[in-house]
Amino acid sequence: MILNKDTPQGINTSQGEGSAITPCVLMYRCVIVRAIMDALDVDIHAWGNARDNIIKDAIDWFSMKDYQFCLVCDYANLEPSFIIKKYKQLRDANAKKLFRGKNLNKFLTHYICSFHEDPTMKNNYYG
Repeated sequence: MILNKDTPQGINTSQGEGSAITPCVLMYRCVIVRAIMDALDVDIHAWGNARDNIIKDAIDWFSMKDYQFCLVCDYANLEPSFIIKKYKQLRDANAKKLFRGKNLNKFLTHYICSFHEDPTMKNNYYG
């Protein structure tokens, strides 16, 4: 579970789904969602080589060796290996086809933001 140690007592003290996700954590999780969508070639507003480069860069980003990827996962309080596994599951399931005409962004944002991290666990994959 993600716990915000800076939150005063009495405010946001529940343990329910999403209750302890800070705006900063949410922002980094949304970065991960956007990268997944880019890697799956979903809702990209670019054409030609620019589109191809966005897709390629997003696919390459999902790597335990990528410093920026691990840093974003750390800020999002998520395990990089977990995110890579989920991305590969979506890719292998052909999520682009499965979600045709539906809002994949909304689904992924809710899905990624429903996970909570153990506060005793320290992510430090980037250094």
